[in-house]
Amino acid sequence: MTQIVKKDHTWITPISELHTTRRELENAVLNCLCREICFVEDFEKIRAVPESEMRRIASIVGLPYNLVRTIITRFLVNFVYFRRFLRTYKFTYNYTKSIRKLRIYLHRLHRLVPVFSFSQARENARILKNILDQRCFLPQFTTQLAVVLFVTDINDQSTEKNIIQANLRLLCNCSAYAFHRTRNKIGIGSKNFYP
Repeated sequence: MTQIVKKDHTWITPISELHTTRRELENAVLNCLCREICFVEDFEKIRAVPESEMRRIASIVGLPYNLVRTIITRFLVNFVYFRRFLRTYKFTYNYTKSIRKLRIYLHRLHRLVPVFSFSQARENARILKNILDQRCFLPQFTTQLAVVLFVTDINDQSTEKNIIQANLRLLCNCSAYAFHRTRNKIGIGSKNFYP
């Protein structure tokens, strides 16, 4: 006997009433989540977002709580799978050296968490690769992703709050030591840094 899995269509009705697209709502909720709430536990693990914080995000964004909960839950499930892939996959020297691969993973990350400007991140990736080549320094692939996102975020004039650094490092599966070591080696430290 086969079982039927019912899809969750509870988010469709509020979206049709709000006269906006699903992608725009996800962008607003995830942007608020990454900039307002730290979803990192000790030892760089993903923690479940409590109901009180989801209600706070719903009040900030101005959306119904059920819709915000659905978007955040779906994001966390997809993020766990993406992070599991990043942790188990062994990035070779060809991956680490290639700017094309970095752009591909930036695009995947932007599809998962659209909280940064993809076009600016692509340009920052190119500049970062040039700087790393000049200094003969090649950090791990995930560290390069984190540094590109960090530089893109601090140079973004459209937002007043930056992404929480613990969230940013967790998005890229980058350790705090590697992230800060690379930042110090390149000389990234303030908001007025333009690579």
